[in-house]
Amino acid sequence: MKGGGQALFAFVRFWSRRWTGAGLGADAQRGRDVMVVDVVQALTELRRPTSINEVARELGLDQSGASRMVAGAERRGYVTRRAPDRIGATSSLATTAAGDELMRHAHAWQDEVLRTLTAGWPDEDVGKLVTLMDRLVRAQHAIDEPRRR
Repeated sequence: MKGGGQALFAFVRFWSRRWTGAGLGADAQRGRDVMVVDVVQALTELRRPTSINEVARELGLDQSGASRMVAGAERRGYVTRRAPDRIGATSSLATTAAGDELMRHAHAWQDEVLRTLTAGWPDEDVGKLVTLMDRLVRAQHAIDEPRRR
């Protein structure tokens, strides 16, 4: 049996890039687009800057890698860049209606995967799993927040 950390990383490695947008004219970029749009939506909800540097930080990439991913999502119409609101500021990113639709499909697929993986589990166990995963994400944000300042 794997240790807890190994199990977590095996889970993340396996599922982080699986969605390809079946039924949406999927291509090799779909998973990257989902990651970009997901981060932009999350940063927007947290009222944090939505710059390419913030996307890079959230995805654990360097700025040039994130810039390429954002440029691709922008070309495909999932995100748009807003001009800086003041001199010296960076442009910000926002999702488009197409990006929001992409995420609706991605979330539906994610929910279906969870239902499939936990088929036969008691509802209470599924609820605990979701609660604990959410707690892990919040803990990571709490650790990262002081680094952003």
